[in-house]
Amino acid sequence: MFLEEERMYEAASKFSDEEFLFKLAYLSDMFGKLNELNLQLQGKDKHIPHLADKINAFSRKLEVWGRRLDQQNIDVFENLSEVAENTDSGATTVIPCIKQHISSLKELFQKYFPNNSAYAWVMDPFNAAAPADFGSAEEDQFIDLTSDSTLRLRFKAQNLSEFWFGVEREYPLIGKRAVCILLPFATSYLCEMGFSAVASLKTKYRSQLNIEHDLRVAVSSLQPRFEKLCNAKQAHCSH
Repeated sequence: MFLEEERMYEAASKFSDEEFLFKLAYLSDMFGKLNELNLQLQGKDKHIPHLADKINAFSRKLEVWGRRLDQQNIDVFENLSEVAENTDSGATTVIPCIKQHISSLKELFQKYFPNNSAYAWVMDPFNAAAPADFGSAEEDQFIDLTSDSTLRLRFKAQNLSEFWFGVEREYPLIGKRAVCILLPFATSYLCEMGFSAVASLKTKYRSQLNIEHDLRVAVSSLQPRFEKLCNAKQAHCSH
């Protein structure tokens, strides 16, 4: 209706074309799944190995979806299934096109996100083999670490960052190597969170340029001890 009101009749006529509607519904489903993946990659305490697992899972799903299409099964694509149910021909005419798109998407994921098995020893050192590029001293420390029953219990109770920071003190070679993998920002989430905090702080009523201390408080996960701060302020004023 909008396109017809704007006199874009050629574009409006597409919505009477079943094949176009099938492709549009499929793209809606696929972009929805990509958006879900994108959300899984955001948030605090997201490290490169975690993200690699999510991307690997999505690549494997693409393979499964391609196999289902070989059997004319489109249940995984909700919008496409709904549109197909309301037509006589079904979506069989566009399945080859969809299969080609999924195959291309899988190749792009493999190109930009190659095999991520190199992080297995960081994610679960007690059930993974030592990487082939470990030196002799690193491999010796890895054996000592994976034979330590106390560390095995600690690994189950702590998150990755806490565990490897603790390991670094006792086994500095492999600890430092693991920390170097965990430290880099895997996504721009923290930067975007900082920009949002700046936008909230610097309103037209608060236009001062130096917001360093305010920004630190805004993005910190630490809870200020207001009572202690107030007591210290009162003590300072009384002097």
